[in-house]
Amino acid sequence: MTKPLFCIWNNQSVELKKNNRQLAIQNLDLITDKVIPIFDEATQTVTNCLGIPVCCLGILIKEEYQIKSASGLSNLGLMNELAKTRKIPGENSFAINIIDSGNYLIIENTLIDPFFSKSILSQHYGVVSYLGVPLFISNGLCIGCLEVIDTKLRQFSIAEINFLMITARWCMAEYERNELIRKNTVNTVQKNNQNIIKNNQDNIYHNQRINPHKNSLLDSEEYIRQLSFQLLNKLAQKLSIPLTSVIGMSSVLKQEIYGKLNPKQLEYLQIIHNSGQEMITLVDEITKLFHLKTEVHLKFTPVDLEDLGKQVLKSLETIASSKEHTLRLSIEPGEKVWNLDREKVKKTLYYLLITIIEGSRAGGEIQVHISARSLNGAVRSQMLKINCWVSHPWLGDGISFEKINSYQEALKLNKEVTNVVKALETSSLDIAEQNNYDYDLISLLFSAYLANLQKGNISLLGSAESVYRFVVSIPIFGVRN
Repeated sequence: MTKPLFCIWNNQSVELKKNNRQLAIQNLDLITDKVIPIFDEATQTVTNCLGIPVCCLGILIKEEYQIKSASGLSNLGLMNELAKTRKIPGENSFAINIIDSGNYLIIENTLIDPFFSKSILSQHYGVVSYLGVPLFISNGLCIGCLEVIDTKLRQFSIAEINFLMITARWCMAEYERNELIRKNTVNTVQKNNQNIIKNNQDNIYHNQRINPHKNSLLDSEEYIRQLSFQLLNKLAQKLSIPLTSVIGMSSVLKQEIYGKLNPKQLEYLQIIHNSGQEMITLVDEITKLFHLKTEVHLKFTPVDLEDLGKQVLKSLETIASSKEHTLRLSIEPGEKVWNLDREKVKKTLYYLLITIIEGSRAGGEIQVHISARSLNGAVRSQMLKINCWVSHPWLGDGISFEKINSYQEALKLNKEVTNVVKALETSSLDIAEQNNYDYDLISLLFSAYLANLQKGNISLLGSAESVYRFVVSIPIFGVRN
């Protein structure tokens, strides 16, 4: 250990300091298991730039050190417990020393260190070299750690230490900024939505007296308009993430840390290019949603499902790549051109895949399989089936377990609001509350509603023993000759 640790003197008791830290973590919405793109970007950038096999970003929640983002945990052993659970008792982590002291920690060789050689990380996971820096929030509290790990002897330079500290400050500041924007947006939109819902309820009562048979159509159109609005809100927030990459990486290049153009700078330029592409994709999707027709009537046209599937996957390549995902399409042999509502099928698949991309750990392969089944043996009456799931090299196949409950609740909610009039009358649903949902849940609700418009549904099938997967079922009334 080349840098001794010491604790900064203050008048706060240990218990008060812990309480303040937990309150700050809760206010920043870091208690949940949600995927945080800015943290993923930080760990991936560190491993790429420093060439170190493992990088983790963790938060100390009560007595448990939880890894919110990691890159290369499989280097500590395939299917190791740390990679599967993403958590470790605080007392067993090296990070606890950094969080308590508020200082960075360097361990060049745990094997000869009298204190750290006895730790679980060194004895069980083979950690030899370690560098960790504190994660400070705006009020000066240290809530976690950004750390790099190697299973071989390694000496850390001053430049590497400074780079890690700058990255820790940058990603934490950006997360706090995004949270502030999100909360301000939520408060504003919730007030607007409450007024909108009140006006809608008044209009429903008025329409019931004047023209009752139009109520169902009007309410269905209003519901999809509300979901479109929520998606626009989430997409606008997502724009800040690639924009942060453009600004952050550009500033690094301007400082000429690596001198003239070299492979590292070319790597940064590629990141900037990819982030720009992601921004273009998001802006394009916002534009399409602005012009999305909310009519519930289906417009059947001959649709080549293989061609449509390729188009959807192509449009999602950049977004999937930013999460280190790959996309793969397969289709059963036989008839591939069916009479469907092309735009609604396309949007249904697009936002279902967005759900999987946003809700899955980085580094998976997202698979889409298209097939058709006859209904009651009828040749001209078939059901389109689209199976979607994710395969991960060390986390296994299927939808992430931590997301299963929230996805099931979202699909259940979608069924409850199929009859929007009844939902509004009972006041059991407040559409404004959907603003508190994560991007993947809003996308799933939108996708499921579009499937319902086509007289179909989306289900989440599987169990703890088998692979969890989404299945889109849409009836096909007649195939193209």
